[in-house]
Amino acid sequence: MVALYNEIKLILATHIAFYRRHPWLIALFFIGFSLGSALLTAIAGLNQEAKNRYDNSSALINNPVSHLIKPLAGKVYINGDIWLKLRQKGITTAQPVLRGRIATSEGTLGIQGVDTLLWLNSKPYQQTEISSGQAGGPFALSSLLVDSQFKDRLTTTTGERLPFIFQNERHQPNIYFADDIGLWAITDLANADYLLDAKGQLSFIELSNLTQQQQAQIQLLIAGRAELIDVQQQEFDILSQAFFFNLTALAMLGYIVAAFLSFNAIKLTLSARRKLLQQLHLLGCSTRGIQISLLIELMALSLCTALLGTAGGYVIANALVLDINSTLVGLYQLDKALVINWQWFNVLLGFSLNIIGLVVILLAQAKQITVKGEQLFYTLLVCTCVVLIWLLNYASTELQALLVCFTILVLFILMVPKVLSALACLPIHIRNPLDQWLHCDTRYYLKDLHIAVVAILVALGSAIGMQIMVKSFSNTLNAHLEKQLSADIYLRSTSLDSTLRDTLSSESGVKLLSIYMQSEGNVDQIPAKLASFGEGSQHYQHISLTSAKLVTEDDFSNEGCLANEQSKIKFGFSLGNKVVFKQNATRFTCRITGFFYDYGNPAISLLTQEKRHKSTALNSDYFGYSIRLKVGTTVAAFSERLIEDFNQDSTQILDNKQFKRYAKTLFEDTFVVTKALNSFILAIALLSLCTSLLSLSTNQLKQLTILRHLGVTKYQLLGMKLLQTSGVVLVTTLFAIPLGFALGYALLAFVMPIAFGWTIHFSVDFMHLLLTCLTLVGVSVVCAYLPIRRIIKQESQEH
Repeated sequence: MVALYNEIKLILATHIAFYRRHPWLIALFFIGFSLGSALLTAIAGLNQEAKNRYDNSSALINNPVSHLIKPLAGKVYINGDIWLKLRQKGITTAQPVLRGRIATSEGTLGIQGVDTLLWLNSKPYQQTEISSGQAGGPFALSSLLVDSQFKDRLTTTTGERLPFIFQNERHQPNIYFADDIGLWAITDLANADYLLDAKGQLSFIELSNLTQQQQAQIQLLIAGRAELIDVQQQEFDILSQAFFFNLTALAMLGYIVAAFLSFNAIKLTLSARRKLLQQLHLLGCSTRGIQISLLIELMALSLCTALLGTAGGYVIANALVLDINSTLVGLYQLDKALVINWQWFNVLLGFSLNIIGLVVILLAQAKQITVKGEQLFYTLLVCTCVVLIWLLNYASTELQALLVCFTILVLFILMVPKVLSALACLPIHIRNPLDQWLHCDTRYYLKDLHIAVVAILVALGSAIGMQIMVKSFSNTLNAHLEKQLSADIYLRSTSLDSTLRDTLSSESGVKLLSIYMQSEGNVDQIPAKLASFGEGSQHYQHISLTSAKLVTEDDFSNEGCLANEQSKIKFGFSLGNKVVFKQNATRFTCRITGFFYDYGNPAISLLTQEKRHKSTALNSDYFGYSIRLKVGTTVAAFSERLIEDFNQDSTQILDNKQFKRYAKTLFEDTFVVTKALNSFILAIALLSLCTSLLSLSTNQLKQLTILRHLGVTKYQLLGMKLLQTSGVVLVTTLFAIPLGFALGYALLAFVMPIAFGWTIHFSVDFMHLLLTCLTLVGVSVVCAYLPIRRIIKQESQEH
């Protein structure tokens, strides 16, 4: 046993010495698995934080929140006496929360009223350094504890305090700034009620550790006044599934690209160490000792890369969390901002995936696999083609949609290296000795560069496919918003003023005035919205039907309504179906007469006319008026009249361009994370290319040096090396373009409709595509030049 231990120690020492002599190989391995783990653990961490967002209570309960008592659909608050009755019934884990917004001249601030005594005795408060936002006394229950990130909203450039603007006269609260408070400023519940003029109402009540008996008791207590919701079954959890599924799939793609990079490192390592291992065996080292030492080495490398990857994932997740929060709050009704915490589970996840990847890589190097390589190739090729054909015809789930992309990737991974090898082996009659050497060396060069070629192919093809999806969505969205937001002026209002509406409608410069009225509820337990814009089909001409027809009165006759495209593609409704829109105990039944485009909305949306909408007595929200002006009436002139003649707040008046800008910003945020992950994948491809080429160039130095001593000029060497390297990369890039187009088609034709319910037209940004390809070729040229430069530098030192 001691002998085996000493033997393993000796072998490991030789391996460490080998890596010191070949730093590019260890860099290649670490970069591959670390970056792959970073992408995957970043998305896994974000997904986990979304699921565990109620582990930390808003009301500062020590236990994780399990249930919420929330207002009925269409209501903003619940009556505060519900909490008092819960306490009377012995449910002591119920804690009230009141939320709202107060404004300054520089913006708004979200405040959250809680039991401040719990906060003052909590660990976060005791570990928080508080700085006063003004000269004043100690922290009091009437103060606001605000996150430092909002300091600019509450103070001037000179450090002076900006006063809050209240509708009724209110005492200005003291402000204290601290780090890591979050998006909601904290104050005492009574003070929040005073500042928001809530009159004893609450936003929601958090509960933890409820028994089945307590749940039944609460349901009876709040029946018809509020609703009890499991925190894991809220609308956000239903609507955001496709979003996180898509991000996870993209991160897994990045991990696959990085795994190919590490595969290349291991292959090059084993190739470079083959003689070393043979010498160790001849010197008396046992096969068992060599195998155990290799196993220890790979386990140690996997653990190190998992730790580095998780640390990188933590950094990436924190860099993306603001954009993700913005997207999830704006489109998916996220009720609590995500906060990224270090998770040891992600280290275990990265380590496990790295071990699985290493096992697959080592199995691929086994003699049995290499001997039957041709047989396995054709078997995989046939199976991939059969599966792809079946999926193209019958894919209907999110997983099957992603499998379409995966099988396309596998098909190109199988075919491209074979095609490159076939091109290099063409029977070309060459007489020039240097050209003969270049041809033979390229054939050998391709064998060593095989995995790097695949990594570049997958990464660049994926990047092109994702770029096509993003560009297509952007172009489709712009065209959609041009028609959807066609009014000249949008006047925001939270209530419907019939007098103002009639007066504005009768104005000589107004062509059409519409409203926006919306009710929230569900259809078959799926979150849904019912909206109306007025009475008469003329108010619905900005709606784009999938049939390319105009909206007519027939679409609303006989209880007719319009449904968004998502309800057809994602949720399975069809023309003529009767749907029941539920809001609390109220029901609204309608017959689907058509479908309309509704990009960015993950829920079901129904359109009906105003009169029928109001007749149902649903709880509804008003968002304001849209005003179309007659020719000759300017937006500036009519906006001025709204302010002066109709006493409307200028901040509530938005012109068409301003409103579209807000809408585009909100929707384009959905692809900020996609673009970021796509950039990471492309960066992995570039690193793969650089490290692989530099590592191979190091191995080629002896051959190039011999050629140099035989009289080959430095310009001839440089020309051959540039031709060889850039040629291989250029051909790979040319294959990556059709791969990217195929993936782009699969994403638009399968993933987007099945996962999100949107149909998007195919668009390509050719300038971005050309720039990406030229960048890869440019990097290959630089990597080809470096070894020649090294030879020339050595020669100059010798002379």
